[in-house]
Amino acid sequence: MNGKQLELMVIITRRGLANKIVAAISDYATFPSIIMSRGTANSEVMAALGIGEPEKDMIFCFCEYENIEKVYNILSIDFRFTEKNEGIAMTVPVSAVGGNLTLQILLGKTKDLM
Repeated sequence: MNGKQLELMVIITRRGLANKIVAAISDYATFPSIIMSRGTANSEVMAALGIGEPEKDMIFCFCEYENIEKVYNILSIDFRFTEKNEGIAMTVPVSAVGGNLTLQILLGKTKDLM
């Protein structure tokens, strides 16, 4: 995979904040997709997870492993994700992608291909 470890990042935040988050992390995360969602958990589960209202924005994006801590710091400091009801984020390792072109697109390196 060209020596890069790629991670899928999933960020769940309160409705209306996704575009600001995408702009703030754009130097470290690529190929963002924003989905408006509504949680189905009951109030006890939502309280335990600290996610408050059911209307959420979900952001799916890709990060190189070396940039994950930078993104988490932005979420923690600029968007107060360490406080209750502000949001949650997680990453999932991507073990394979369908070809070098796909990898370059997900890494945001399409300028290198032109």
